[in-house]
Amino acid sequence: MAQTALITGSYGGLGTCFANIHAKTGGDLILVGRSQAKLDAQAQEMREKYGVNVETIAADLSKADDVQHIYETCRDNGWLPDYLINNAGFGGQGDFARERTMEQDLSMIAVNIEAPTRMLKLFLPDMIERGSGKILNVSSTAATMPGPLQAVYYATKSYVTSWSNALWRELAGTGVTVTCLMPGAMRTGFADAGASQTPACSPMRSTPRRSPRTVTTGCSRASSM
Repeated sequence: MAQTALITGSYGGLGTCFANIHAKTGGDLILVGRSQAKLDAQAQEMREKYGVNVETIAADLSKADDVQHIYETCRDNGWLPDYLINNAGFGGQGDFARERTMEQDLSMIAVNIEAPTRMLKLFLPDMIERGSGKILNVSSTAATMPGPLQAVYYATKSYVTSWSNALWRELAGTGVTVTCLMPGAMRTGFADAGASQTPACSPMRSTPRRSPRTVTTGCSRASSM
C-alpha cells in the first residue's frame, strides 16, 4: 500500500525535491502551498511523471485558520499522511529595531514557528493513535548560532531544532519518529520570499551554497537506512 507524504511549501526548492523523492518510490502526495495554480501544475507533473495519487491544499501558513483547514481537509477526506514534512518557511534581513517591521517579523514567526507547531498539535495525536508516522521538520545550521541582521530568522530555526529534539525523546516507543533537517545555505528561492540576501556580517556568508537536490539526497539515504 502506497504511503502518503504531506509536504508544506511543496513547489519550491527543498519542497520540490521532497515531492520528487517520495513520488519516485511510488508514494502518494498531499501538496500544500499558497498558490493553487502552482499546486495544480506540480500535482499534474507528479501524476504524469510517477503515476501517483496527488491531492492539493492551498493555504497561507501565516494564518492559524488555514493550518486548521489543512487538518480538517485531510480528516474529512480520509487522507492520512504517513509522512509529514514541515518544510515551509522564509527569511529576511535587516536591523531588528531600525529596519525590520513588526509585521515582517511576526509573519516570519507565524510561518516558521507557529505553523509547524500547530501542524503537529493537530496531526501527531492521530499518528500516535495509529502507532506509526514520520515527521521531518526543516531547520537550518542557522539554529546553532546568533544571526546579526537576521536575528528573528536564526531564532526561529533554533526553536525548530530544540523542539524537534524534545519531541523525538517524548515520542520514543510510540512508533512515531521526528527528524530535524539542518541544511546550510542553498540555492533556492527561499531568500526571495524575505526579499533578502545573506548580510555581510552573517556567519553563513562564507558558507558554500549547496543545491536542494544534494541536501535531500542525503536525507533520503538516511531515511532508508
